[in-house]
Amino acid sequence: MSRAPVLDDLTRIVDPQTPALFPGGSALVYAAVHHPAEGPAVSELRVLSLPASELADAAQEGTERGPEQARTLTSGDLDSNPAVSPDGSTVVFTRKAEGRPALFSIPAEGGEPVALTSGLTVAGMPVFSPDGEHIAFTALADDSAADPTPPLVIDGEPAHKVDGLGWVGTARLQVFVMPAAGGEAVRLTESGNCTAPAWSPDGTTLAFAHTDHDEQGVPFTRRVGLVDLAAPGTSVRFPFSQTGMFSQTGMGGPLLWSPDGAWLVAIGEARTPVGINRLLRLDPDSGDITPLTAGLDRNVMGGGPGYPGGAPAWGADGRIWFCVREGGQTALRSLDPAAESGDIRSHELGDGAVISGLSMAGGTAVVRLSDPDLQGEIFSLDTASGAVTQLTRHWEEELPEVSFLSARPVSFTISDGTRVHGWLLRDPATQGPAPTLLDIHGGPHNAWTGVADAAHLYQQVLAARGWNVLTLNPRASDGYGEEFFTAAVGAWGEADEQDFLEPLDTLADQGLVDPQRVAVTGYSYGGFMTCWLSSRHPERFAAAVPGGLVSELHTLAASSDLGRYLRDIETGAGNAERLSPASYVDAVTAPTLVLHGQEDQRCPLAQGELWYSRLQENGVPSRMVVYPGGSHLFILNGPVSHRVDYNQRIIDWVVEHTQASSLKD
Repeated sequence: MSRAPVLDDLTRIVDPQTPALFPGGSALVYAAVHHPAEGPAVSELRVLSLPASELADAAQEGTERGPEQARTLTSGDLDSNPAVSPDGSTVVFTRKAEGRPALFSIPAEGGEPVALTSGLTVAGMPVFSPDGEHIAFTALADDSAADPTPPLVIDGEPAHKVDGLGWVGTARLQVFVMPAAGGEAVRLTESGNCTAPAWSPDGTTLAFAHTDHDEQGVPFTRRVGLVDLAAPGTSVRFPFSQTGMFSQTGMGGPLLWSPDGAWLVAIGEARTPVGINRLLRLDPDSGDITPLTAGLDRNVMGGGPGYPGGAPAWGADGRIWFCVREGGQTALRSLDPAAESGDIRSHELGDGAVISGLSMAGGTAVVRLSDPDLQGEIFSLDTASGAVTQLTRHWEEELPEVSFLSARPVSFTISDGTRVHGWLLRDPATQGPAPTLLDIHGGPHNAWTGVADAAHLYQQVLAARGWNVLTLNPRASDGYGEEFFTAAVGAWGEADEQDFLEPLDTLADQGLVDPQRVAVTGYSYGGFMTCWLSSRHPERFAAAVPGGLVSELHTLAASSDLGRYLRDIETGAGNAERLSPASYVDAVTAPTLVLHGQEDQRCPLAQGELWYSRLQENGVPSRMVVYPGGSHLFILNGPVSHRVDYNQRIIDWVVEHTQASSLKD
């Protein structure tokens, strides 16, 4: 007999991530992530053989391969980011060792992992050179390191802290190269933060993404650089033009070279300061930058924490395969770079599919895929036939008795004519007007997908006990084109508030929502919007739970690792007071629970402390919970005990303050 999910199920989940194919598509390696009841997440690497004939037979017969065919390759503390050597003999990966991520190597057939780096904090995916002799990777480097640490002198834009890394002082991410067999790591780059290394096919040039502040102080200038490895002492250059439709202010990785090494692909903004990302062709000889997806009004998704997608890759068909946001989902597309229009094609992987991770070899692609009925497994796609095969079944194996409720898509026409899309999670057995949780996503340029996930299990718990959970993609959400994407620039809260309020009214008119029992929650920008709605429209909400929030934009600019960008570019410095929820906090009446990570550098703890202290001064029932060591992303990758606590507190608070029966597990 099946049952609804409970929060303790977090400790049983095995989540497959970062799949990487072996050459020719003969096998794949992926990280299997576990969530123990105490401490942070752990992960091991597993290898799954994929003989082409077996895949074809499975696709033709409609059968599926199971996780029992995967073998464990490593069993470290936090093994992730696997990369396979060109001959398929070696897997290089990152492992947390001595308190920091380090680079390790292991034979693909198994054996004892060997540490390749020591004393470096490695970040991101290692990359083999085409001949397999060297590895490029990114790690923190500090040119001013000393004991005791010298005073930090800041003359320009601050870059001394990074969410997830904390206080980095003068350390910056730089690109290194070392022999694959082990040896000295040589640093190739000097300034800014340098990431996403990519080898040219002949191995003589290494491209990388460079993020820094230019001499005018423009926040987060992104450009692409090249390291000429054949030059004596190496030579770093930035050859791409600053004129035309695309400027240096918006280009980054993941990077991909053309098979002949004549040009490379980057991901960049269609216009600055805010716009959707497109695929760009970069020509090193001329310095020209040409959009490859100019006619596609959708955001190219390179993948990252909290943002699904995957690195662009070449298919055996000579096409570039990549991921885009589409109506809140993350979809697979391909294009012919030689065709004038790009000849962009869609590759369907099921209704409501959300792709995280993309790897290609031969005629096979593998992805991590979620949909409304599946919480995240690895699938393969035969690029010639379009046949899709499920390769892992971890959630089914680990939680066979658990049945997740499926959210149904909803759409609303706002009074100004804007269409807003979202999902309503509601048990079919629920009758009549129900207490409702409005849950607001972060970003603001992110999107709800309608897919159940481990970070928001409270949604499933509440819905199983008779609640509605409404998740909407308001103006500024991704997946609906650039005009929609930029619709809240300079108008946070003002532009999008009706995108939440009017759908609630519509559902109340339909007899689904009890308007007296509506609670609001959200994280990051969702925390900002929770504060905004509960202060600007206090009569609408019986309870509020802002998490990782923004309450005052001037202090955000002074203390966030993205502060000036968020205030000056997203909201406009001259609008900071008008758009700060703190300007209206005296109107709040809803009992409010503030949830915040102690080491959040994106939306610093002081933002939550300010909101909480003002509520306390005004006598509003309120509480603040701070999660020690928690970064802005602790709800995704923090200790499971903290994540369970976060979920449980949302449930308990909204239930208590909407006068519903207790839902405590």
